Amino acid sequence: MTRNRWLALVGLLIGVGAIAALVLARRGGGEASDENAATATITVAEVKSERLDDVTTAFGLVQADPGATSTLAAPRPLIVERLFVRPGAIVRAGDPLAEVVNAPASTLAYRQAADAARSAQTDLARVQRLYGERLVASDQLAAAQKALADANAALAAQQQQGAQRAHDVLAAKAAAVVVSVAAAPGDRLAQDAPLMVLARQGALSAKLGVEPSAPGLAAGDAVTIRPTAGGAPIITKLTMVAHIADPATRTLDALATLPGAAPPIGTAVTAEIVTGWRQGLAAPRGAVVFDETGAHVFVISGDKARRVFVTAGRNHGDEIEISGPIRAGDLVAVQGAYELQDGMAVKVASR
Repeated sequence: MTRNRWLALVGLLIGVGAIAALVLARRGGGEASDENAATATITVAEVKSERLDDVTTAFGLVQADPGATSTLAAPRPLIVERLFVRPGAIVRAGDPLAEVVNAPASTLAYRQAADAARSAQTDLARVQRLYGERLVASDQLAAAQKALADANAALAAQQQQGAQRAHDVLAAKAAAVVVSVAAAPGDRLAQDAPLMVLARQGALSAKLGVEPSAPGLAAGDAVTIRPTAGGAPIITKLTMVAHIADPATRTLDALATLPGAAPPIGTAVTAEIVTGWRQGLAAPRGAVVFDETGAHVFVISGDKARRVFVTAGRNHGDEIEISGPIRAGDLVAVQGAYELQDGMAVKVASR
């Protein structure tokens, strides 16, 4: 075989091999395409048209309801010997709060009142005897009687303050929470000086700071209070909205009672205040996909998924508010939504 024929045969064999490789590659690519044409299994739900609340969010702290607090004050000049409670303590009616002793001024005032009453009683007895003997006029008798009444009233006031007890224990008059303590052992307190502040047990409220730009809030607006550290939500209403901004926070104070709830005083809370409502569209939160392309849902039509970009609004429980080129009744993918691509074939497992 000549050299030229040999080279032609080799070229022919190379050409046949290339054609075979190309055919195999095309077959393999078709098989890969068939493999890529996967079908996703999903669950679906309907987009609903429902009432959506307009909500203003505020933050605040749990406090003792101002209308249910009382101040335990010194009934007379005292010296604090011992405190039995601290702020935050829960006490029952009759529980001891503080052990005190009379200040010297209290002891002196009581002795003077007791001596004055005894002296007035003795003087009245003397005037009554003289009056019976017609040695004094009736106006002198009346004056002696008034002097005794005044002296007894002064003594009763001292006794009502407990001045007759040199050593005393001040007790709670009702079940309460100790909000604050204003004195310490060894302190000398003047009459009516505050010793501690008590709040009726269960009478709590949330003090909220509301932005002045928030739409017309008013007492009676529904509000949901949630402790920021976790816990069951508290459904209640606003009882007061101030119309003067706090100079420090630049917010409006709002109060909401916490009926049946007992979070610790000072607990931080978040409040969602309902200011109105409107009709809108909502879908399960799992149906809205958030990625670099933007918020979107996959509307299911037949056995295909079609991506529709939406604007996501507030969460409403397990649902989220959406708007865009979508209608009530449209079926959207929920479970498996993050695995879908536009135009992808789907298989619906359940609704």
